[in-house]
Amino acid sequence: EFVLKPAPRHLPRGNSRAMSPARVSGSCGMGLRLLLAVALSSRCAEDCSGCTCADSIIQIVSEIKSFRDGSIELFAATAASLKEAGAIEDAAALQKWSDDWLSVLGIQKGLTGLVKDFVLNYLGRSNYHDRNGALVQALKDVGGSIPKNKKVSDGTVEKLRQKVLDLCENGMDLFEEGGSLHEMLKELKAAFKPSNMPHFAKGLASSASIRKAFEYMSGPRPDKGEEL
Repeated sequence: EFVLKPAPRHLPRGNSRAMSPARVSGSCGMGLRLLLAVALSSRCAEDCSGCTCADSIIQIVSEIKSFRDGSIELFAATAASLKEAGAIEDAAALQKWSDDWLSVLGIQKGLTGLVKDFVLNYLGRSNYHDRNGALVQALKDVGGSIPKNKKVSDGTVEKLRQKVLDLCENGMDLFEEGGSLHEMLKELKAAFKPSNMPHFAKGLASSASIRKAFEYMSGPRPDKGEEL
């Protein structure tokens, strides 16, 4: 059994202030909002100082199931559209992103790898929580740009692409290069290239759950309504 320790691996200790018991408890309730591609959401009700890594990871993975289901649905539909259009390599790359990062099992990849990276290196660290405002806003912007109905215009899908790119840039600036979260966002950014967007539009038109998933991921934590 591995016990979660408060010392960060990546964030400079000199820039992190001591956490009060109330803040440590609250930070576990803060959401890991990923997405994209990255997956970045947690809502943990336990006190971080007293819970194990395994317990935290299991609970967080359970909380982001709705995001996973909606994302798998979207990427599968988009990859199918690409394949039908003859873009075999792009379809395979998109499906690989989904398989790599939305799988439940994994060490460095998959939801478990993403959550492990977040819990071990960012959750409860003031140097992360004090700097994540742009990431929280970017997640909200992505959720707000997902069309509410099946009519997806070119302008709507381009707006979504820009918001996803903003999300990836903000996350990559915040999460250390080489870590699971950074790598997931880097690959997600590559997936949202202009030539793929008409196919994402088809995926959005056929996915009823993706908007609901993003609304959940960027929403307030259950206890005090604070973000991340």
